Amino acid sequence: MNSQKTEKNQIEISVIGGGIAGITTAFHLGKKGYKVNLIDPKVNSKINNLIPNNGSEAALGVLMGYLYKRSKGRSFVLRNKSMRLWKEWLSEIDYFESNIKLEKPLIKLASSEKEYQSMIEISKNKNGIELLDKKSLEFWNFIFERKLIGGLISHEDGRLNPIKLIQSFMKSLDILHVNKLEGNVIKIRKNINSYKKTWKVFLDNNNNIDNQDYIVICSSINTQKLLKPLGHSILLEPVLGQVIELELKDNATDWNKWPAILNYQSINFIHHNPNHILMGATIENKTKPSLSAKQEILTMRNTAPEWVKQSKVSHEWYGIRAKPVNEPAPLLKELEPGLLINTGHYRNGILLAPSCAEWIGLKIE
Repeated sequence: MNSQKTEKNQIEISVIGGGIAGITTAFHLGKKGYKVNLIDPKVNSKINNLIPNNGSEAALGVLMGYLYKRSKGRSFVLRNKSMRLWKEWLSEIDYFESNIKLEKPLIKLASSEKEYQSMIEISKNKNGIELLDKKSLEFWNFIFERKLIGGLISHEDGRLNPIKLIQSFMKSLDILHVNKLEGNVIKIRKNINSYKKTWKVFLDNNNNIDNQDYIVICSSINTQKLLKPLGHSILLEPVLGQVIELELKDNATDWNKWPAILNYQSINFIHHNPNHILMGATIENKTKPSLSAKQEILTMRNTAPEWVKQSKVSHEWYGIRAKPVNEPAPLLKELEPGLLINTGHYRNGILLAPSCAEWIGLKIE
């Protein structure tokens, strides 16, 4: 076992990108005993959602792993594996009294009859998921000031606070002796010699890294620029994730009846501090928030209840995610020996992070 550990210590891996995909990949490889570099321009910056460093810090941390219409296929397998792995990982990273836990449950309200019919099928086929009863539905009718068709509650899905999560992971990386390198990667080059192929990473601050056995690219949209000179064509489009924090005019509801996550009309609602609520949504094909996109969230397509209309926007932030073009998300590929990508997670970066990191680890092993 010790000889195996020593052998892994001689393998050096550079993980490019300091979002949740890069952090969890570095964490998983560090646990396995590899020598790991985590490279990002803001890898040592303060972690918060007031000025997000990346799309992960701007996320809401929704884990919708079990509440998924499919019961087979790649996406189903990745989701289920991640939900199992999160239970293990949360106990491993819960250092420094960070109190990281999966907040449950998750409620999803139907926006159409078609969506509700799909919910009925899901409730029949999956454990831990059930249709909302009449009393619960009456509560949400009152909250949203309209007669809703129906909804589901998932007792095992929920939310991880992304800021606490990333902070805990970064402390864990220090314990695992992962080397955090601040800098923007501008080029990757492969060096070929008589006994093995190695890689060199070029940074904009000239703090270059040579003799890397593996490169793992987790850098979202920037992935395309790094791969093009190497002859690999990866198509990704930017997707905007936007969050608005509302300060409510008065105590609009009984917060004890709210789940960790409420999803309605593709908007996620989270009770956040006394009399504050977060509203978050993914907006396709944008890189900057527009007033119209913000209004679409706030008006809930002209169905917003009075308590939302009368509230005050106290804070808002956004992050850019990458969506694969003509390929399923996420992109997990070995492009050539020693060059792997773990990117393009689209809406599910935090949810899928563990299973994607595990995939990278298995490829390297």
